[in-house]
Amino acid sequence: MELKVYLGPMSNQLLTDIDLWEIWVEFDPSDPKHFGTLYVHGEVLTDYKHPRLPVKKIGSQLSKLILQLPSRSHSVNRTKEVLYSEPIRNLNQYTCVEVYVGNELIISLNELEILI
Repeated sequence: MELKVYLGPMSNQLLTDIDLWEIWVEFDPSDPKHFGTLYVHGEVLTDYKHPRLPVKKIGSQLSKLILQLPSRSHSVNRTKEVLYSEPIRNLNQYTCVEVYVGNELIISLNELEILI
């Protein structure tokens, strides 16, 4: 998978081959209400200064989970780790996860690993 990230209006640089995203479900047999927990993990270029990069769930349509990270300015200068988790009712609750930075789609993930 190749992801291209535009660094902003002041730069024509393009970073490629950022292949650091993954999604998985950890099965939890002790919780009768949920199949397990969905995890989304990755890295993103940002200018966000706080230690923890906020991830906001902005919706889910059919079986697609949509997450949003804060917008970035032209002074992108650091890589931050992204981690999102959510209990899921069944294994087919989400078959695709889209991650946005502001209004820009940066990655769409549809290969879900199941850990039992």
